[in-house]
Amino acid sequence: MYGKIKIIVQFIVIVLSINVFGQNPEYAYLVKTEIIGYLHANNGKLTISTDKGMVGSASYRATNMTDGNIYFNFMTLPDDFTQSTIKVDNYAIRIGSYPDCDYTREETILKEDFNNRSYLSYGGCSFQQRVYPLHIVGTDNTDPVCSLTTINLKGGYDWEYQIGNGGWKTLASATQSVSINIGDIYADNGIDINELPTGSAERSIHFQTGHKASNKFVATRTYTITGCSPVFVEYYDKAKTSCSYKTDGKIAIKLNRNIDSSKERLVVTLYKSDRVLIGQEHTTNSLTPINSTNYGYIWPNDIDAGTYYFLYQTQNINLDIPTAPDIDDGSSWDKLVKTPNFTIEKATNIDFTAKWVNDESCFEAGDGKIQIEVISGETGRSYFYIVYKVEGTTETLERNWTSFLGTTTVISGLGKGEYKIKVKDNEGCLAK
Repeated sequence: MYGKIKIIVQFIVIVLSINVFGQNPEYAYLVKTEIIGYLHANNGKLTISTDKGMVGSASYRATNMTDGNIYFNFMTLPDDFTQSTIKVDNYAIRIGSYPDCDYTREETILKEDFNNRSYLSYGGCSFQQRVYPLHIVGTDNTDPVCSLTTINLKGGYDWEYQIGNGGWKTLASATQSVSINIGDIYADNGIDINELPTGSAERSIHFQTGHKASNKFVATRTYTITGCSPVFVEYYDKAKTSCSYKTDGKIAIKLNRNIDSSKERLVVTLYKSDRVLIGQEHTTNSLTPINSTNYGYIWPNDIDAGTYYFLYQTQNINLDIPTAPDIDDGSSWDKLVKTPNFTIEKATNIDFTAKWVNDESCFEAGDGKIQIEVISGETGRSYFYIVYKVEGTTETLERNWTSFLGTTTVISGLGKGEYKIKVKDNEGCLAK
Protein backbone atom coordinates (compact mmCIF):
# COMPACT_ATOMS: atom_id res chain seq x y z
CA MET A 1 0.00 0.00 0.00
CA TYR A 2 2.78 2.40 0.82
CA GLY A 3 4.36 2.02 -2.63
CA LYS A 4 1.08 2.91 -4.32
CA ILE A 5 0.59 6.00 -2.16
CA LYS A 6 4.08 7.21 -2.95
CA ILE A 7 3.53 6.87 -6.70
CA ILE A 8 0.18 8.68 -6.57
CA VAL A 9 1.63 11.62 -4.66
CA GLN A 10 4.45 12.06 -7.15
CA PHE A 11 2.01 11.76 -10.07
CA ILE A 12 -0.16 14.54 -8.67
CA VAL A 13 2.86 16.83 -8.41
CA ILE A 14 3.75 16.11 -12.05
CA VAL A 15 0.21 16.76 -13.32
CA LEU A 16 0.00 20.10 -11.49
CA SER A 17 3.33 21.19 -12.92
CA ILE A 18 2.33 20.42 -16.52
CA ASN A 19 -1.26 21.62 -16.50
CA VAL A 20 -0.80 24.84 -14.54
CA PHE A 21 2.49 26.08 -15.87
CA GLY A 22 3.10 24.28 -19.17
CA GLN A 23 6.82 24.91 -18.89
CA ASN A 24 9.64 24.88 -16.36
CA PRO A 25 8.64 27.00 -13.37
CA GLU A 26 10.66 29.94 -12.11
CA TYR A 27 10.62 28.64 -8.53
CA ALA A 28 10.56 25.18 -7.00
CA TYR A 29 11.75 23.27 -3.96
CA LEU A 30 13.66 20.01 -4.14
CA VAL A 31 13.01 17.98 -0.98
CA LYS A 32 15.59 15.35 -0.07
CA THR A 33 14.43 12.86 2.56
CA GLU A 34 16.95 10.42 4.06
CA ILE A 35 15.89 7.67 6.44
CA ILE A 36 18.54 7.12 9.10
CA GLY A 37 17.01 4.40 11.30
CA TYR A 38 13.52 3.28 12.30
CA LEU A 39 11.14 3.13 15.24
CA HIS A 40 7.61 1.81 15.68
CA ALA A 41 4.93 3.44 13.52
CA ASN A 42 7.63 5.80 12.38
CA ASN A 43 6.51 8.40 9.83
CA GLY A 44 8.07 11.54 8.41
CA LYS A 45 6.20 14.23 6.52
CA LEU A 46 7.29 17.57 5.07
CA THR A 47 4.64 19.82 3.58
CA ILE A 48 5.14 23.00 1.52
CA SER A 49 2.52 25.66 0.88
CA THR A 50 2.52 29.27 -0.28
CA ASP A 51 0.20 32.23 0.22
CA LYS A 52 -1.46 30.99 -2.99
CA GLY A 53 -2.27 27.56 -1.60
CA MET A 54 -0.94 24.05 -1.10
CA VAL A 55 2.14 23.01 -3.11
CA GLY A 56 2.85 19.42 -2.12
CA SER A 57 4.17 17.04 0.52
CA ALA A 58 6.83 14.37 0.92
CA SER A 59 5.65 11.60 3.26
CA TYR A 60 7.60 8.43 4.03
CA ARG A 61 7.73 5.60 6.57
CA ALA A 62 10.86 4.44 8.35
CA THR A 63 11.11 0.65 8.60
CA ASN A 64 13.79 -1.96 8.53
CA MET A 65 13.10 -2.17 4.78
CA THR A 66 13.47 1.57 4.11
CA ASP A 67 16.32 2.35 6.48
CA GLY A 68 19.09 4.08 4.49
CA ASN A 69 16.83 5.05 1.58
CA ILE A 70 16.97 8.53 0.06
CA TYR A 71 13.98 10.09 -1.70
CA PHE A 72 13.62 13.26 -3.77
CA ASN A 73 10.47 15.28 -4.38
CA PHE A 74 10.34 18.23 -6.80
CA MET A 75 7.66 20.74 -5.80
CA THR A 76 6.68 23.58 -8.12
CA LEU A 77 5.80 26.99 -6.68
CA PRO A 78 3.46 29.45 -8.43
CA ASP A 79 5.35 32.38 -9.95
CA ASP A 80 3.19 34.95 -8.18
CA PHE A 81 3.73 33.70 -4.62
CA THR A 82 5.01 36.11 -1.99
CA GLN A 83 5.95 33.65 0.74
CA SER A 84 6.27 29.91 1.29
CA THR A 85 5.82 27.85 4.42
CA ILE A 86 7.57 24.57 5.24
CA LYS A 87 6.04 22.30 7.87
CA VAL A 88 7.75 19.17 9.23
CA ASP A 89 5.88 16.52 11.21
CA ASN A 90 7.97 13.45 12.09
CA TYR A 91 6.80 11.00 14.75
CA ALA A 92 6.96 7.46 16.14
CA ILE A 93 4.69 5.62 18.61
CA ARG A 94 6.08 3.82 21.66
CA ILE A 95 5.92 0.06 21.71
CA GLY A 96 8.13 -2.31 23.63
CA SER A 97 11.67 -1.00 23.53
CA TYR A 98 10.83 1.58 20.85
CA PRO A 99 10.29 5.06 22.36
CA ASP A 100 7.85 7.78 21.43
CA CYS A 101 9.24 10.47 19.15
CA ASP A 102 7.81 13.78 18.05
CA TYR A 103 9.63 16.31 15.85
CA THR A 104 7.73 19.30 14.40
CA ARG A 105 9.00 22.44 12.75
CA GLU A 106 7.42 25.29 10.79
CA GLU A 107 9.26 27.99 8.85
CA THR A 108 8.07 30.78 6.54
CA ILE A 109 10.34 32.20 3.83
CA LEU A 110 9.63 35.44 1.99
CA LYS A 111 10.03 35.37 -1.78
CA GLU A 112 12.75 38.04 -1.64
CA ASP A 113 14.71 35.76 0.72
CA PHE A 114 14.23 32.63 -1.40
CA ASN A 115 17.89 32.32 -2.46
CA ASN A 116 19.45 33.50 0.79
CA ARG A 117 20.20 29.96 2.03
CA SER A 118 21.70 27.07 0.09
CA TYR A 119 19.29 24.68 1.74
CA LEU A 120 17.03 24.35 4.78
CA SER A 121 17.74 21.39 7.05
CA TYR A 122 15.48 19.50 9.46
CA GLY A 123 16.04 16.25 11.30
CA GLY A 124 14.35 14.08 13.90
CA CYS A 125 12.63 10.75 14.54
CA SER A 126 14.76 8.76 12.02
CA PHE A 127 14.44 11.35 9.23
CA GLN A 128 16.90 13.87 7.83
CA GLN A 129 15.13 16.34 5.49
CA ARG A 130 16.75 18.98 3.36
CA VAL A 131 14.90 21.52 1.22
CA TYR A 132 16.82 23.04 -1.68
CA PRO A 133 15.47 26.32 -3.13
CA LEU A 134 15.58 26.11 -6.94
CA HIS A 135 15.67 29.47 -8.72
CA ILE A 136 18.66 30.53 -10.80
CA VAL A 137 20.28 33.84 -9.90
CA GLY A 138 23.75 35.13 -10.65
CA THR A 139 25.82 36.95 -13.27
CA ASP A 140 23.71 39.49 -15.14
CA ASN A 141 22.53 38.28 -18.55
CA THR A 142 21.02 41.54 -19.82
CA ASP A 143 23.97 42.30 -22.13
CA PRO A 144 26.14 39.85 -24.08
CA VAL A 145 29.08 38.38 -22.19
CA CYS A 146 32.43 37.58 -23.75
CA SER A 147 34.46 34.40 -23.74
CA LEU A 148 36.67 35.56 -20.86
CA THR A 149 33.68 35.96 -18.56
CA THR A 150 33.25 33.70 -15.58
CA ILE A 151 29.55 33.18 -14.87
CA ASN A 152 28.54 32.54 -11.27
CA LEU A 153 25.14 30.97 -10.64
CA LYS A 154 23.37 29.77 -7.51
CA GLY A 155 19.98 28.43 -6.52
CA GLY A 156 20.19 24.88 -7.82
CA TYR A 157 21.06 21.24 -7.30
CA ASP A 158 21.85 19.34 -10.52
CA TRP A 159 23.11 21.66 -13.27
CA GLU A 160 23.03 21.29 -17.06
CA TYR A 161 24.00 23.50 -19.98
CA GLN A 162 23.07 23.64 -23.63
CA ILE A 163 24.97 25.50 -26.36
CA GLY A 164 22.59 26.76 -29.02
CA ASN A 165 20.12 24.06 -29.99
CA GLY A 166 22.38 21.18 -28.98
CA GLY A 167 21.45 18.66 -26.35
CA TRP A 168 21.63 19.27 -22.63
CA LYS A 169 24.91 18.25 -20.98
CA THR A 170 25.77 17.71 -17.35
CA LEU A 171 27.62 20.58 -15.71
CA ALA A 172 27.57 19.68 -12.00
CA SER A 173 25.59 17.48 -9.62
CA ALA A 174 24.31 17.91 -6.08
CA THR A 175 25.74 21.40 -5.67
CA GLN A 176 23.92 24.62 -4.95
CA SER A 177 26.17 26.93 -6.97
CA VAL A 178 28.47 26.79 -10.00
CA SER A 179 31.20 28.96 -11.49
CA ILE A 180 31.75 28.58 -15.22
CA ASN A 181 34.31 30.18 -17.54
CA ILE A 182 32.58 30.68 -20.88
CA GLY A 183 35.73 30.26 -22.95
CA ASP A 184 36.55 26.95 -21.26
CA ILE A 185 33.10 25.46 -21.79
CA TYR A 186 33.10 26.38 -25.49
CA ALA A 187 36.64 25.05 -25.90
CA ASP A 188 35.59 21.76 -24.25
CA ASN A 189 32.95 21.48 -26.97
CA GLY A 190 35.41 22.31 -29.76
CA ILE A 191 33.72 25.62 -30.62
CA ASP A 192 35.67 28.79 -31.52
CA ILE A 193 33.39 31.69 -30.65
CA ASN A 194 35.21 34.04 -33.02
CA GLU A 195 34.49 31.73 -35.95
CA LEU A 196 30.73 31.55 -35.35
CA PRO A 197 28.66 33.35 -38.01
CA THR A 198 26.44 36.30 -37.14
CA GLY A 199 23.17 35.11 -35.67
CA SER A 200 24.40 31.58 -34.98
CA ALA A 201 22.34 29.74 -32.39
CA GLU A 202 25.62 28.67 -30.80
CA ARG A 203 26.18 32.27 -29.71
CA SER A 204 23.68 31.48 -26.94
CA ILE A 205 24.30 29.21 -23.96
CA HIS A 206 21.51 28.06 -21.66
CA PHE A 207 21.71 26.82 -18.06
CA GLN A 208 19.12 24.89 -16.11
CA THR A 209 19.01 23.35 -12.66
CA GLY A 210 16.77 20.95 -10.83
CA HIS A 211 16.73 17.19 -10.27
CA LYS A 212 18.23 15.29 -13.18
CA ALA A 213 17.05 11.81 -12.12
CA SER A 214 13.41 12.89 -12.27
CA ASN A 215 14.05 15.20 -15.26
CA LYS A 216 12.49 18.20 -13.53
CA PHE A 217 14.05 21.63 -13.77
CA VAL A 218 13.27 25.27 -13.11
CA ALA A 219 13.36 27.97 -15.81
CA THR A 220 16.55 28.29 -17.80
CA ARG A 221 18.94 31.23 -17.76
CA THR A 222 20.37 32.22 -21.14
CA TYR A 223 23.47 34.22 -22.06
CA THR A 224 24.42 35.66 -25.44
CA ILE A 225 28.12 35.09 -26.09
CA THR A 226 30.55 37.29 -28.01
CA GLY A 227 34.28 37.42 -28.48
CA CYS A 228 36.26 39.65 -26.14
CA SER A 229 37.31 43.13 -27.09
CA PRO A 230 40.42 44.51 -25.37
CA VAL A 231 39.76 45.65 -21.81
CA PHE A 232 39.74 49.41 -21.22
CA VAL A 233 42.51 50.43 -18.80
CA GLU A 234 42.44 54.22 -18.76
CA TYR A 235 42.69 57.37 -20.86
CA TYR A 236 46.04 58.97 -21.53
CA ASP A 237 47.49 61.98 -23.37
CA LYS A 238 44.27 63.92 -22.92
CA ALA A 239 44.67 67.54 -24.04
CA LYS A 240 42.32 70.49 -23.91
CA THR A 241 41.76 72.57 -27.03
CA SER A 242 44.87 74.56 -27.95
CA CYS A 243 42.91 77.83 -28.00
CA SER A 244 39.64 78.83 -26.41
CA TYR A 245 38.01 79.14 -29.84
CA LYS A 246 39.45 76.00 -31.44
CA THR A 247 38.08 72.44 -31.54
CA ASP A 248 41.33 70.49 -31.47
CA GLY A 249 41.23 68.58 -28.19
CA LYS A 250 43.06 65.21 -28.08
CA ILE A 251 42.75 61.92 -26.23
CA ALA A 252 44.03 58.34 -26.39
CA ILE A 253 42.76 55.03 -24.98
CA LYS A 254 44.94 52.55 -23.11
CA LEU A 255 43.88 48.91 -23.65
CA ASN A 256 45.09 45.65 -22.15
CA ARG A 257 46.03 43.93 -25.40
CA ASN A 258 47.01 44.51 -29.01
CA ILE A 259 44.75 43.59 -31.91
CA ASP A 260 45.43 40.70 -34.27
CA SER A 261 45.58 42.60 -37.55
CA SER A 262 45.30 39.37 -39.55
CA LYS A 263 41.86 38.58 -38.10
CA GLU A 264 40.27 41.63 -36.52
CA ARG A 265 39.81 45.36 -36.71
CA LEU A 266 39.29 47.78 -33.87
CA VAL A 267 36.25 49.99 -34.39
CA VAL A 268 36.00 53.07 -32.17
CA THR A 269 32.98 55.39 -32.12
CA LEU A 270 32.89 58.71 -30.31
CA TYR A 271 29.69 59.93 -28.69
CA LYS A 272 28.79 63.02 -26.75
CA SER A 273 27.50 62.20 -23.29
CA ASP A 274 23.90 62.69 -24.49
CA ARG A 275 24.43 59.82 -27.01
CA VAL A 276 24.96 62.12 -30.01
CA LEU A 277 27.19 60.39 -32.56
CA ILE A 278 30.33 62.42 -33.27
CA GLY A 279 32.42 60.11 -35.43
CA GLN A 280 33.73 56.63 -36.05
CA GLU A 281 37.17 55.31 -36.94
CA HIS A 282 38.56 51.82 -37.42
CA THR A 283 41.96 50.26 -37.84
CA THR A 284 43.56 46.90 -38.53
CA ASN A 285 46.99 48.26 -37.64
CA SER A 286 48.77 47.16 -34.51
CA LEU A 287 48.26 49.47 -31.56
CA THR A 288 51.01 51.55 -29.96
CA PRO A 289 52.95 49.59 -27.32
CA ILE A 290 52.95 51.47 -24.01
CA ASN A 291 54.49 48.85 -21.74
CA SER A 292 54.70 45.07 -21.53
CA THR A 293 50.94 44.68 -20.99
CA ASN A 294 49.20 47.76 -22.37
CA TYR A 295 48.65 49.21 -25.84
CA GLY A 296 47.36 52.57 -26.97
CA TYR A 297 44.89 53.81 -29.54
CA ILE A 298 45.06 57.53 -30.32
CA TRP A 299 41.80 59.07 -31.51
CA PRO A 300 42.92 60.61 -34.82
CA ASN A 301 40.48 63.53 -35.03
CA ASP A 302 40.18 66.86 -33.25
CA ILE A 303 37.60 67.04 -30.47
CA ASP A 304 35.67 70.12 -29.39
CA ALA A 305 35.32 70.99 -25.73
CA GLY A 306 32.64 68.88 -24.03
CA THR A 307 31.93 65.56 -22.33
CA TYR A 308 32.17 62.34 -24.34
CA TYR A 309 32.57 58.57 -24.22
CA PHE A 310 33.68 55.89 -26.66
CA LEU A 311 32.00 52.69 -27.74
CA TYR A 312 34.62 50.32 -29.09
CA GLN A 313 34.95 46.67 -30.01
CA THR A 314 37.01 44.36 -32.11
CA GLN A 315 35.35 42.70 -35.07
CA ASN A 316 36.10 40.02 -37.63
CA ILE A 317 37.66 41.84 -40.61
CA ASN A 318 35.25 40.07 -42.95
CA LEU A 319 32.15 41.67 -41.40
CA ASP A 320 30.63 45.02 -42.37
CA ILE A 321 30.96 47.95 -39.99
CA PRO A 322 27.67 49.49 -38.79
CA THR A 323 27.62 53.29 -38.77
CA ALA A 324 26.41 53.56 -35.17
CA PRO A 325 26.97 50.59 -32.85
CA ASP A 326 24.35 50.23 -30.16
CA ILE A 327 25.49 49.55 -26.60
CA ASP A 328 22.46 47.25 -26.32
CA ASP A 329 23.24 45.14 -29.41
CA GLY A 330 26.70 43.73 -29.96
CA SER A 331 25.92 40.10 -30.71
CA SER A 332 27.60 40.03 -34.12
CA TRP A 333 30.74 41.67 -32.81
CA ASP A 334 33.09 41.08 -29.95
CA LYS A 335 32.04 42.50 -26.60
CA LEU A 336 30.95 46.14 -27.01
CA VAL A 337 32.74 48.30 -24.45
CA LYS A 338 31.52 51.66 -23.21
CA THR A 339 34.30 53.75 -21.71
CA PRO A 340 33.79 56.14 -18.80
CA ASN A 341 32.83 59.71 -19.64
CA PHE A 342 35.73 62.09 -20.23
CA THR A 343 35.79 65.86 -20.60
CA ILE A 344 37.78 67.95 -23.07
CA GLU A 345 38.21 71.42 -21.68
CA LYS A 346 38.67 74.67 -23.57
CA ALA A 347 42.01 76.39 -23.25
CA THR A 348 41.84 79.48 -21.06
CA ASN A 349 40.95 82.51 -23.14
CA ILE A 350 43.75 85.07 -23.54
CA ASP A 351 42.88 88.51 -22.26
CA PHE A 352 45.06 91.54 -21.71
CA THR A 353 44.96 95.20 -20.75
CA ALA A 354 46.72 98.08 -22.45
CA LYS A 355 47.30 101.43 -20.78
CA TRP A 356 49.04 104.64 -21.67
CA VAL A 357 52.38 105.24 -19.95
CA ASN A 358 53.53 108.50 -21.51
CA ASP A 359 53.21 110.65 -24.64
CA GLU A 360 56.10 111.89 -26.75
CA SER A 361 58.38 114.11 -24.67
CA CYS A 362 58.90 116.49 -27.61
CA PHE A 363 57.44 117.06 -31.06
CA GLU A 364 58.20 113.99 -33.18
CA ALA A 365 60.43 112.57 -30.44
CA GLY A 366 58.93 109.11 -30.99
CA ASP A 367 59.31 108.07 -27.36
CA GLY A 368 55.71 107.41 -26.38
CA LYS A 369 54.98 104.26 -24.40
CA ILE A 370 52.09 101.82 -23.85
CA GLN A 371 52.10 99.03 -21.24
CA ILE A 372 50.34 95.73 -21.89
CA GLU A 373 49.59 93.04 -19.32
CA VAL A 374 48.25 89.56 -20.03
CA ILE A 375 45.63 88.90 -17.34
CA SER A 376 44.49 85.41 -18.43
CA GLY A 377 45.79 82.58 -20.56
CA GLU A 378 47.25 79.10 -20.37
CA THR A 379 49.94 78.59 -17.74
CA GLY A 380 53.46 78.18 -19.06
CA ARG A 381 52.97 79.88 -22.41
CA SER A 382 54.91 82.85 -23.74
CA TYR A 383 53.36 85.83 -25.50
CA PHE A 384 53.77 88.14 -28.48
CA TYR A 385 52.29 91.51 -29.43
CA ILE A 386 51.76 93.31 -32.73
CA VAL A 387 51.08 97.06 -33.13
CA TYR A 388 49.09 98.86 -35.85
CA LYS A 389 48.82 102.64 -36.22
CA VAL A 390 45.24 103.67 -36.91
CA GLU A 391 44.49 106.71 -39.09
CA GLY A 392 40.79 106.93 -39.81
CA THR A 393 39.85 103.63 -41.42
CA THR A 394 43.42 102.78 -42.33
CA GLU A 395 45.58 100.49 -40.20
CA THR A 396 49.32 100.51 -40.83
CA LEU A 397 51.69 97.96 -39.35
CA GLU A 398 53.77 99.79 -36.81
CA ARG A 399 55.58 96.87 -35.23
CA ASN A 400 55.45 93.19 -36.24
CA TRP A 401 55.02 90.29 -33.85
CA THR A 402 57.40 90.78 -30.96
CA SER A 403 57.96 88.39 -28.06
CA PHE A 404 58.21 89.48 -24.47
CA LEU A 405 59.07 87.81 -21.18
CA GLY A 406 56.46 87.13 -18.54
CA THR A 407 53.01 88.62 -18.78
CA THR A 408 53.84 92.36 -18.74
CA THR A 409 55.84 94.53 -21.11
CA VAL A 410 56.14 98.15 -22.18
CA ILE A 411 55.95 99.03 -25.88
CA SER A 412 58.21 102.03 -26.39
CA GLY A 413 59.30 104.20 -29.32
CA LEU A 414 55.80 105.26 -30.32
CA GLY A 415 54.95 108.55 -31.97
CA LYS A 416 51.82 110.63 -31.56
CA GLY A 417 48.69 108.79 -32.71
CA GLU A 418 46.11 106.05 -32.16
CA TYR A 419 47.24 102.42 -31.99
CA LYS A 420 45.68 98.97 -32.17
CA ILE A 421 47.43 96.15 -30.31
CA LYS A 422 46.91 92.39 -30.63
CA VAL A 423 48.36 89.69 -28.36
CA LYS A 424 48.86 85.96 -29.03
CA ASP A 425 50.65 83.12 -27.28
CA ASN A 426 53.30 80.77 -28.59
CA GLU A 427 50.53 78.33 -29.71
CA GLY A 428 49.17 81.00 -32.00
CA CYS A 429 46.08 81.70 -29.88
CA LEU A 430 44.87 85.29 -30.19
CA ALA A 431 43.35 87.30 -27.39
CA LYS A 432 39.66 87.71 -28.19
